[in-house]
Amino acid sequence: PLWGGRGGRFPAKKDALEVRVVAEQFAWNVHYPGPDGVFGRTSIDKIDVQSNPLGLDRSDPAAKDDVTTVNQLYLPVGKPVIVYLSSKDVIHSFGLYEMRVKQDAIPGMSIPVWFIPNRAGEYEIACSQLCGLGHFRMRGFITIQSAADFKKWYDDQEKELQPEPIATPTAP
Repeated sequence: PLWGGRGGRFPAKKDALEVRVVAEQFAWNVHYPGPDGVFGRTSIDKIDVQSNPLGLDRSDPAAKDDVTTVNQLYLPVGKPVIVYLSSKDVIHSFGLYEMRVKQDAIPGMSIPVWFIPNRAGEYEIACSQLCGLGHFRMRGFITIQSAADFKKWYDDQEKELQPEPIATPTAP
């Protein structure tokens, strides 16, 4: 009952950073909504192991500004975070031990977990569920940084999503 009372009281979405984390053998795929605050549509037929492991549909207006990373989660210190966990294949276990967070990621389910990163630094995301022969290499990393540093990182990611302007030829 004590944990249910604490863990069940999620922060208001307007006050928290929302992130999707999708586990797969043997990686953590991270999905941040863009400045619009809306996660873009994903589709299984758009999945490409190398270039689009989440199957993000960039033709969806809500997805055009979404940021994705693999095995790297960036968070600002002191701000509540809601992580929506899921899995593509088998049961994985999302472990952020320094944050006292451990939650199974189950195929077909989106399981929310929340916490407040309270100390800047770099930590490991561990999978503590035996998820296959490559389980030993399923490691991710979490970088917790100041709000200003997080904003700079996020803004830099957004800039990379913007298409390069097409140079127009000038008349001689």
